[in-house]
Amino acid sequence: MKYELFFLNNIHDSMEMVNVELDPFLYLSSQGDFDELTMKHIILNLANCLELLVKYRLEQEHWTLIFSDLNKAKYSDYLAGDFVSVDVKSGILRLKNVCEMEYTFVASMHIYQYRNRLMHYTLNSTFEQIIKDISDAMKEIAEFVEKEIIKNLPQEAQKDFQDTIVGYRKYAETLKKLKL
Repeated sequence: MKYELFFLNNIHDSMEMVNVELDPFLYLSSQGDFDELTMKHIILNLANCLELLVKYRLEQEHWTLIFSDLNKAKYSDYLAGDFVSVDVKSGILRLKNVCEMEYTFVASMHIYQYRNRLMHYTLNSTFEQIIKDISDAMKEIAEFVEKEIIKNLPQEAQKDFQDTIVGYRKYAETLKKLKL
């Protein structure tokens, strides 16, 4: 049996998981409990979301832009998904230099740094700063999706992404008001 999970599905799933995980996190926070495990998953999914969105937008410009080393870009490897892809920082730089887009993703890059610390060392920060960065990153990602992604999606995917963006904006505002 063939199994295929499309890139667009992966992007939407990682975006939507942030919304799904925020419900129990906010509930527990309202009870005076900071759920560290859920926060970890929110960070990981939000970082994954950023990385996938950057690569998707680069791919829309040209498939070679998602290769880490443009000189090794082969169409057959692209079709097989057998290549090392561009990292987030380089991808954002390509969005700026090649696609002429001015997205800095300041808070989103903080989330990506948190992700790297979680995966490779230890995350040290304050809950307040993490919450602020998550809220701001969700706004950055929502703006990027609205301006650069949705218009080029298949019609059936546009509504799903728009609904997720509505959730991002709602949760970003709720997180901003959160008292820890």
